Amino acid sequence: MASAIDTQKEIQKLSIDGGSHIDTSIDELDDDEIIEGINFVNYRDESQIESVMRLVGRDLSEPYSVFTYRYFLHRFPQLCIFAVPSEDKSENVEPIGCVVCKIDPEDNDDVATINEAGGGSSSTPPDVEKEARLCGYIGMLAVDTSYRRSGIGFALVKRAVRRMKDLGCSSVILETEVSNKAAMKLYEERFGFMREEFLSRYYLNNGDAYRLRLWLK
Repeated sequence: MASAIDTQKEIQKLSIDGGSHIDTSIDELDDDEIIEGINFVNYRDESQIESVMRLVGRDLSEPYSVFTYRYFLHRFPQLCIFAVPSEDKSENVEPIGCVVCKIDPEDNDDVATINEAGGGSSSTPPDVEKEARLCGYIGMLAVDTSYRRSGIGFALVKRAVRRMKDLGCSSVILETEVSNKAAMKLYEERFGFMREEFLSRYYLNNGDAYRLRLWLK
């Protein structure tokens, strides 16, 4: 049975080697992940952080510091995926969409505590052993306003969830504003995320949030 220390060591290894056992340049795609005129590419290096900050910063309820972006991108570069226009062949093409994720260790006791407190309806599946395990986290998802309602956000999340599953995650969590109906519809109706916890005045603008969880089979 894996301990929390063993799990943390595995996360550090994944962070360092970039998940080298996974070919992140070629994903097995479903039809709903292929969007005409859009290519999906991996985060490359530090030179692209400003592009991520510009894209994500337009929709944030609260600002992130550059250190937050670096935490995600330096530790888990394989979990940052860009959407770019396919007609732009330049090397430094500006992304029109991106998803940024990470992986953390989590004990089943953490989830049980939330559920026992009445925080949500997503109880731990009975087939998940009571041991330290990996949990994916979607920290940022953004699509340029002129490219929305074209399936780009869905395709980005689907790629990210698949990669986190391949890296050993048993679930994926995120927070989103209660008022963000489009995000709630995407995560709950299209992916099957479940509301786990209500977070009152979670954001700096005093906006409430839901913590959502998707159990991975």
